[in-house]
Amino acid sequence: MSVHAVEKVFWEFGNKPARIDAFRRDPDTYLKNYALTDQERAMIRGVDLKALEAHGVSSLLTLMVWPLLKGADEMPFDYLVHMNDGKLPDMGMTGFKAIGLKGYIRFRQLRAAIRRALRGGGPAKVGA
Repeated sequence: MSVHAVEKVFWEFGNKPARIDAFRRDPDTYLKNYALTDQERAMIRGVDLKALEAHGVSSLLTLMVWPLLKGADEMPFDYLVHMNDGKLPDMGMTGFKAIGLKGYIRFRQLRAAIRRALRGGGPAKVGA
């Protein structure tokens, strides 16, 4: 219906993180409390950053909500990758600095995946 409704969901996640547990348990039931279109519900469930951005949702809100929904291990680089069509921006780094940064990012991604597997899913299940 509106950007405001989507942003309200995200703002309330940040304002009262306990709401995220209710969302994780049953996203469809949780989102019925908001005047959202099916498309908006899908964007929220999947934390579809590009669609949310195109819809006009504040990137500051999506940046705030990303670690709450995905877990701290998914920050900050995975957020940047999602916002940049699957590629990490070079951030002006070249040579060994770029290689080191990309290696560190891959390590964090692998560590996060192992942690999710060991605890049976966790935050990254949202929108999966």
